[in-house]
Amino acid sequence: IQLDFNLPERFNLEYVAADGSRQRPIMIHRAIFGSLERFFGIMTENYAGDFPFWLAAEQVRLLPVTDEVRPYAEGLLAQLKAAGVRAAIDHSGDRLGKLIRNGEQQKIPVLAVIGAQEAENGTLSLRSRRDGDLGAVAIETLLAAASQANRERAPGLDLAASQPA
Repeated sequence: IQLDFNLPERFNLEYVAADGSRQRPIMIHRAIFGSLERFFGIMTENYAGDFPFWLAAEQVRLLPVTDEVRPYAEGLLAQLKAAGVRAAIDHSGDRLGKLIRNGEQQKIPVLAVIGAQEAENGTLSLRSRRDGDLGAVAIETLLAAASQANRERAPGLDLAASQPA
């Protein structure tokens, strides 16, 4: 329930009181959305759904290219989640181009392609919505960059500043 002083004025609403004077009413109405929902609506509209890394519901999506690399992807997912990164694996089995296109359309900030070479080298091939192709990156670098981006509320990943020593 909300008390609204603005709409009666905007619609120039008045009533005649018992003493014959004209009075502005106070409108009482039910809000479909609460303040939290309105806030998220405003944020979604402001960012057009392309949230900065720290605010995105899904920050990293792992894209295993073959079934053989799925165990490696599952291990990476566990490490990402343990570090507080909101991540998921695309299990759709689609071709790589479609996996990437779906992730981009859903505005996932970071897509991590995992093929046989990445599994063998212990890396991920990263693609950022903001910066494009980031190349092969060690999981430790991604974990450090993602943790830093979340901590600092950064719009994207800073991989250069997150290289392990």
